[in-house]
Amino acid sequence: MTRSTALRIAAALSVLVAIIGIALFDLPNLVLGARDSEAPFGLVLGSFTSDVLALVAAYGAWRLQKWGAVLLIAVNAFWIVQAVTSLLFDRTGAELLFASVMLVHHVVVISFCLWRERVVSAV
Repeated sequence: MTRSTALRIAAALSVLVAIIGIALFDLPNLVLGARDSEAPFGLVLGSFTSDVLALVAAYGAWRLQKWGAVLLIAVNAFWIVQAVTSLLFDRTGAELLFASVMLVHHVVVISFCLWRERVVSAV
């Protein structure tokens, strides 16, 4: 696999997760507002911000820009912290399964962002 392919896969995976996050968590809680939302509103705003940053980073990574790959690594590193926190404090099996899948996703995306092509030695 080439570096450009790896970056484009990482970008596509991050866009998928960001859109799911915006559609299923961020927008419904933003519409409810700070008073009616079950989640702490700071968490909702932070989640929305990280999802928008992921979309911007994915754009840069898709265009093979170094800043896009770096920002994508930073966003997914933040998401790893969220996934580990969920693994530690969530209670239901579905939440634990989701956090586990997200943890694997974030590690895979970071791995793709750091992907290097193998160089054949001349010896």
